[in-house]
Amino acid sequence: MPKHTKTLVLSATLALAACTHPADVSRPLTEVADKNAHFIVKDTPAGFSVEVRYSRYQFVPEMSALLVACRSLVTSRAYDEAKKRGRDIEPINEQTIRVSTGRNIIKARTACRAFAEARWKR
Repeated sequence: MPKHTKTLVLSATLALAACTHPADVSRPLTEVADKNAHFIVKDTPAGFSVEVRYSRYQFVPEMSALLVACRSLVTSRAYDEAKKRGRDIEPINEQTIRVSTGRNIIKARTACRAFAEARWKR
């Protein structure tokens, strides 16, 4: 096989391997819906807390996009949890969400952790 053909086949294979499909958004947010996100929900005296650990492959790191995704995930998960429990929560102020990011340059994965407290409406 000529070198040019090998390069073309390798490029096509890598392009196909890099393709992804979107998460299922028709169901409540759980680990099954997005395999890149892991959630921990803990009860508190006034409601519950939600922690999200989220990471994804990013050849070119986009921290701002990851921060938005992480905040969105923690907020959505909190509202889903409240709905599941049949109660309303106070609106979650984005400024109260604690977020941390990191990057593994060897695996080209960018990660974030977010934490929010949800309080029951009175």
